[in-house]
Amino acid sequence: MEFKYRPYPKERQLWKKPRKGRKKKGETIKGRRVPSASVRGKITKEQYNQALQKHGAFCFVCGTTENLEAHHVRFKSAGGRGRWRNIRFLCAEHHRGKYSPHQNEQLRKELEKLHEKLYGPWFWADKYDLFKAGLIPNTTDEEFEKFMKGEEKS
Repeated sequence: MEFKYRPYPKERQLWKKPRKGRKKKGETIKGRRVPSASVRGKITKEQYNQALQKHGAFCFVCGTTENLEAHHVRFKSAGGRGRWRNIRFLCAEHHRGKYSPHQNEQLRKELEKLHEKLYGPWFWADKYDLFKAGLIPNTTDEEFEKFMKGEEKS
């Protein structure tokens, strides 16, 4: 059996098929590229350590210091970001068990009220949320912290 060499024309070689199911990565607000919600909801090591320093290394519910997990006070699904003001530590039992804020509406509301009282109504937000709402003039960390410090109740 003999095979013939049949190269594709140049136009077809350079043509790329569009990828299906490709999602838009973030959005653009006032000319600035904003990372996706999943990226903004992740808790970085820096934010984790800052939350430990500010809130202590113990479970908010029972006070234990073992098997701690970082909990988003305002859930990521509700727009909560991975910033230290939106993080509380819970033991594994209280984070994932039947008494967790994910199952217990009263505990969830209690945590949100506490954080709103301590850090203001934007405790859950990041610099892009504040910029989008017109509360800060640009997306610098300095502008974000300046605004958040003004919201905090000492």
